Amino acid sequence: MSSGSLPGTEDVAGSYEYLAALTEKVGGPDLHYGYWTGPEDRSTIEEATERLTRVVIEGLKAVAGDHVLDIGCGNGRPAVAIAETTGARVTAIDVNEHALERGRAWARERGVGSSVSFERCDALAMPYSEASFDAVLILETTPHFMPEPLFAEMARVLRPGGRVVLETPCLRAPLTVEMRSRLAAYFDMFQVLSIEPEEVYARALRAAGLEIEAAEDLTEHTEPFYGRILERFDCHRDELAAEYGAEAVERVESAISNCAAMSGMGSILLTAFKPVFPPLTG
Repeated sequence: MSSGSLPGTEDVAGSYEYLAALTEKVGGPDLHYGYWTGPEDRSTIEEATERLTRVVIEGLKAVAGDHVLDIGCGNGRPAVAIAETTGARVTAIDVNEHALERGRAWARERGVGSSVSFERCDALAMPYSEASFDAVLILETTPHFMPEPLFAEMARVLRPGGRVVLETPCLRAPLTVEMRSRLAAYFDMFQVLSIEPEEVYARALRAAGLEIEAAEDLTEHTEPFYGRILERFDCHRDELAAEYGAEAVERVESAISNCAAMSGMGSILLTAFKPVFPPLTG
């Protein structure tokens, strides 16, 4: 365990489970960025994360009868929303069994328990046949992987003609030594392996045999997220300190504060599809 880590955060599943109470208290249960419409938008984190969920679901263009894969589903809120709003069947995967249980409970509560399957598996070795899914969602899961092997496995299980929606943190400027140092504690706590510029994700999608349909910089919409989280630390500091200890809470807050101050960080939305006919070679 590195000096920036906290006990219980040595792997992705452990990190998200150990910090679940804290992250959901300050960042909401969706476990992804929020989408704000502009500087005057005072939407809550929960309202903004639901808005981003709607944005990515629209990109999937899923309909009733489709089978959608949600890679790194967390607590399952987007997976359930896909089933509710499109009528599609959803397979949602993650490595955190406790998060999967929360997803199953949420699906039952929302009346779509039979439409969403929550399964524990490794996204780099999924137990699904080729061309099993009509669409794939990767919502802020990419930082836990190198993009090339993740996208190759995703493309394998996507049917020809199927769509991919990828929303991820990205670099808008080269990652300097100073930036790496300031982000080290955050990367350690949340098991971040890789955050790349947009062109790296685009190149990896193409290498996986996918064609990019659209790319949108979401940074101006997602930028308020970390600042809104920091506001909530003050509101919940005593109860979080009682559960984690004041020092641990301060360390997490400091790590998030460094992200909030990092001008070179952003967010992108990429949509792509798998061609029905592979390109001719030779």
